[in-house]
Parts: sequence; C-alpha cells; structure tokens
Amino acid sequence: MTGYKGLKVGLEVHIQLDTGRKLFCKCPSNPVVGREVEFIRRLRPTQSELGQVDPAALFEFEKGLTIRYSSPVESSCLVEMDEEPPHLPDELAIDVAVAIADYLRMDVVDELIFMRKIVVDGSNTTGFQRTGMVGINGYFYIGDKRYGVQSLAIEEEASRLLGREGSTAHYSLDRLGIPLIEISTAPDISSPDEAVRVARYLGRLVRSTGYKRGGIGSVRQDVNISVDGGAVVEIKGVQQLDQLEAVVRYEYNRQRKLIEIARILADRGVSKEEIASQEEVLLTDIFRSTSSKVIRRVLDRGGEIFGIRLPKFAGILGMDIGGRTFAREILDRLRFWTGLKGLFHSDELPGYGISSDEVEAVRRRLGMDEMDGFIIVGLEDPSLRELTFEKIRERCAEALDGVPPETRAAGPDGSTYYMRPRPGMARMYPETDVPPIPVGPSRIMDIRERIVVRDPEEVINELVERYGISREEAEDLYDSDLLDLFESILSSSRNLKPRYVIHLIRSIPRSLSREGVDMERVTPEVMLRVAQAVDRGVLAKEAVEEVYREVAKGMDVDDAIEKHKMSMDTEELRSFLMGVLESRSDLRELPREILVKRLMGIAMSKYRGKVDPKTVLRLVEEIV
Repeated sequence: MTGYKGLKVGLEVHIQLDTGRKLFCKCPSNPVVGREVEFIRRLRPTQSELGQVDPAALFEFEKGLTIRYSSPVESSCLVEMDEEPPHLPDELAIDVAVAIADYLRMDVVDELIFMRKIVVDGSNTTGFQRTGMVGINGYFYIGDKRYGVQSLAIEEEASRLLGREGSTAHYSLDRLGIPLIEISTAPDISSPDEAVRVARYLGRLVRSTGYKRGGIGSVRQDVNISVDGGAVVEIKGVQQLDQLEAVVRYEYNRQRKLIEIARILADRGVSKEEIASQEEVLLTDIFRSTSSKVIRRVLDRGGEIFGIRLPKFAGILGMDIGGRTFAREILDRLRFWTGLKGLFHSDELPGYGISSDEVEAVRRRLGMDEMDGFIIVGLEDPSLRELTFEKIRERCAEALDGVPPETRAAGPDGSTYYMRPRPGMARMYPETDVPPIPVGPSRIMDIRERIVVRDPEEVINELVERYGISREEAEDLYDSDLLDLFESILSSSRNLKPRYVIHLIRSIPRSLSREGVDMERVTPEVMLRVAQAVDRGVLAKEAVEEVYREVAKGMDVDDAIEKHKMSMDTEELRSFLMGVLESRSDLRELPREILVKRLMGIAMSKYRGKVDPKTVLRLVEEIV
C-alpha cells in the first residue's frame, strides 16, 4: 500500500446478464448471425430541463460524427433501430439486479424508474442509454476490509463498435439492449492489485446467480482514479483484469507527474491569463528550405506552418509522465478535436530534420525568453487553425491545476489517452416511454427464494472439496465461464477425471491461443463433443490438440474427430514393436524398466493420437 500514497480508486463494474432476452424487447440476448439491414444516422445533443447541454455530448457532436448501423434481423428489431418505443422491461433481469443489491446490503428502491443518459458517440441509436437505479449505499467485505457500494443500476448495453473510418463510425446492433448491471464502488481502493481483487469479487458474485453472460466484453470496468492534490479522472473500457492493474498503476504515476508539473509552473509564476494571451504566429517562411520531411510534406500540399510561445514552459513539454511526454498529452487533445497527427516542441529540437538555425529563427519570431517553450504544427486545412491553438492554450492552462478532470480511454498495455471531457448532470433526464416498476418488500422476499447469490469464496471452496482440484484450478475454472461445461462433461462421463477435463477445456485452448491459433471456433459445444469422444475411447487424449487445430481452421468437429480418431490395429502395433526389437540390438541390452519406457516413446512418436497409450503399454509389457 505504501507504494501508492494518496491513491483513491473507485470502480464502475459493468456485467452483462444472460436472461434469454434483451432488456426492452424479446430479441435474443445471444447474437444470431444472419441477414442484416443497414442505415445511417447523425445524433445531436439536447438541453436538459434547466437549459444545460452536457459538455461530453457537445464534444462528440462537434466532431461531426456520422454513424452507420448494421442491424442483424435475428438479433435486433425496431426497438434497437429507435423506430418503435421500448417494450416493458425484462422482469427477470430486474430481479437479478435486486437480488445482488440486496446481497450487498443496499437500500433497494421502492420503485424502479428508468432515466435517459445522453450518449452521442453513436453507440446508442436513440442518443441516450436507458438506466434505472436499483439500490444505493451498500457494502461488502474482502478479508477484513470493508468496501462501500455507492449504487447499483440496471441498464441496456450499448452497440458493438465494428470500426471507424474518418468521421464515420460503424456499429452493430446485435449487442444493443442486452441487460447490464452497473455496480459503482466507493473510492476505497488504494492499490492496483486491490482494484483487481474488488473487480474479480463483484464478477464472481454476479456469476453465482447463474445469470452472468460469458464471453469477451461481457464484463468491463470503468475506473475513477484520483491522487491527493489532483482531480478525479475516469478511465473507460478496461476489459481484462491484468489490464486493470496496469491502468491503475499507469494513471497513478501520470497524475503524480502532472501534479509535479503544476508545482513547477507555480514556482515559475506562470498564469492562465498569460497563456491565454498567446497568439499563434505564421512560420512558413522560416521552413521554406527545411530538411524536415514532415514539414516539407505539409508545405508541398499547400499547407502552412504555425507556432505558439508557451511562457516559462521550457523543459515541461518533454517531461516524462509515465512513458509519454506532456507534449503527447497536448497532442492527444488535438487528435480528438482536429485529427492532427503530430506536432514539434522546443524540448525535442533541433531534431527530426529541423536545424538549430531554424529553431533560433522560431524563437526570435515568437519573442521567446530562455525559460519559454514553443509548439510548432503544420496545418493543411486552414479552417483548423483557430480550434488547434485554442486546444493547445486550453491544455497548457489546465497544467497549472495539475490533473484535469476528464474521461480517458485505456490502451491494451495499460496506458491511457484523452477521450472527452467529463460528463455532467445535464446528461440525465426521465425516460417517458417506460412506466415505473414497483419493487416492494414482498417482491424482495420472493426474489430471495428464487435467485440465490452466494459468497464467491464459499463456491470456490466447494469446487475444491467436491472435485479434488487445487484452489488455483478452482478459481481459474470459476472465472472462465466454463464451469457449467466442466460439470456437464463430468456428469455424463464414465472415464474422465476432473483434472483432465480442466486440461481439455482450459489448458489446451490457452496453450494454442498463446501459439497464435484463433480459438473462436472452438466453442464450449466443440469441447463437449471432443470430451465425449475421448470418454468413449473414440479419440485419444493426445489427439485433442490436433482436433482443436482442425476446428480452428474451419473443419467441422465431427470431421476432425473422424480424421484423428484411434484407428490403429492391435496386431499391426504388435508387429511394429517386434520389428523394432529385432532391428535394434542396442535396445535389447537395456534393463527391462528402461526398455519399456524406450519402446513406449518410439511407438507413441509414430502413432500418437491413433492409439490409446494404455494399449501401447499393455503390448510393450507383453512383448518385453
């Protein structure tokens, strides 16, 4: 804990539910591949009842985004297309949410009222997300530590992003409307590994109900992080627990560096007014004969080069803040507002083809002192000039406050980058198309009898005791969405042991994935068929990996099993072993125990997957 002084973390854990249908219609919650309908929309922000416009919504709108939607006919309907009002919500999904809120000792609402939360990035066709508060002010324990739960809500999942090209985003509606639980913790977490423990606990808690949806993207975390002396930053889109740990660690170091930068600038006497007064200056003539390929490319395309003085920013722009520079923070802001892909700053020049003479010319043109810094940008589109330098001044002024309150996105490596401003309260307003849902004491009592929420530790301990597996194996199995498959295989098997089943459904797929094999086609149904074939003696255990490889390439599982099934004739195997002994005098001189092992190795290297190793061992022992 001491390594993360002043760190406060709160999680918003989003967990999809599998109740068989979507939240506001009866389309299946498991996407069905088939025919699709496409349409295009552009969304606009609206004012709240108080006449306010949410800054995050305005930000997305000002990017001029056009959205193309693909609507699978079998997995979506007019509700997802926003051509029909929502139907009455899924009562089972509400019951599951109430059961979890009740288990977390929360104050459950008397009446569930859905709200509209403005979202204009295109992920919702309506321009908002329907969300209903289920409970507030709960808590749970992990070990001896108590963690607060601020709220638990049920809401509809957003659309699935397929890709972006320029100012157009492409979404699929197959995921839109799947019921989702959002659990928001208090900022009681004080280290990266603790954040992982809390996220894992809440995921396991929902899993214990039997209604947690599996698969990639079914659980994700948004992370609210602050450091003493800074502001709260929201990190979106963390899907893996190891990524969560890396994000918290990265953001902690980043925010501490930003607070340090604020102290340095304060000591230098920098003011926001001085930054705001700086004007961009045309520098094109200085670079007419430049050796910089980047600047030359802009000029050849008819663009112009501009620069701006940043008073007393010398050494700040190149300062490392967690593997990236402060200048990169500015560039991230520019990239999202203007699409600008690069900039040059005084702490990295001369360099990149820009000479010391050109640097000195820029400093003179901008009227700089020794402690000043500068930024140079090349603009092919002159209409972006005002916005570009407005955002540069804005981000540099924010540096005086330390950590700007903003929403950032998580990279795969745990780094974070600017996404948009923090949303405000103006983004929420009542949903008029969905009636209030009563949730009284009698309903809660009924839910307690029908939906069981169990302590994850209790469930894991039961797995260890029932199946004789290690705690590590039990935790991995419980977290993998394959517990039902594991128990299904064992319940119908006569010969397979628990640890081998874990090897078949966890270890082998994981190993193949690490080799780069795309395991998407190796579904639980495929693994069940393979396990059944091994149990019947049709398929050797050694052939499972090859069957998975064939299925991963597109072969039908039955064809793959047929191709690799055990087909070795016992007499042919006996003849092979006798031939080896007759031709290898060196083997005949070995002690019996070593000879058995050597013959086993020779036979299995030739017939692996075609014969049961037990049969080989029996024949070898007979012959020897």
